[in-house]
Amino acid sequence: MFKKALIIGAISCIAPFSLSADEAALSYTHAGIGYATGDIDDIDFSGFGIYGSKAINDSFFLEASYLSIESDDQFTDGLVTDDIEATGFNIGVGFHTPINSTVDFVSTLSYSDVDVEFAGDSEDGNGYIVAAGVRALPSDVLELSAFIDYADIEDSSETGYSLGARYFTTPDISVGVGYGSSDDFDALTFDVRFDL
Repeated sequence: MFKKALIIGAISCIAPFSLSADEAALSYTHAGIGYATGDIDDIDFSGFGIYGSKAINDSFFLEASYLSIESDDQFTDGLVTDDIEATGFNIGVGFHTPINSTVDFVSTLSYSDVDVEFAGDSEDGNGYIVAAGVRALPSDVLELSAFIDYADIEDSSETGYSLGARYFTTPDISVGVGYGSSDDFDALTFDVRFDL
């Protein structure tokens, strides 16, 4: 029942949720909550996630996220019909440096782990995600981002990209939308972030 693509796709799905949450130039410390929807290996899903980031110094930060998703439809395997559920976490370190006064280069290296469950059976996969991209601040209230990510999980790999836009309703609160895609998954995310 479980394909490796489900695990790789679920892990890759964490990347756009985390990367679309990159923070404005003045701070790399934040916390947020969001909603994700899309498809993994032609299976529609939706769910929620939480994430956070903590600046270590002027160039490095720590990040972590947790995602829980569930298939929108039930599936039948033999005599059993049930939903497919996946939960995963991501923890890593990031580096950022300015390209100019409005654009930052950002890269991250993260460890990810996902557990996929169906009808009481589960399968676990883990690996790492490397991501690199840019974040632009065209105005005080708008942030744009674009990243390429590479996931290596259980002797398989997946390369994808993510795009994000963020609107600041106040200097410390923003709402964001992100899109991520690779060979086996497409995901759309919506989130609210609180800069700390």
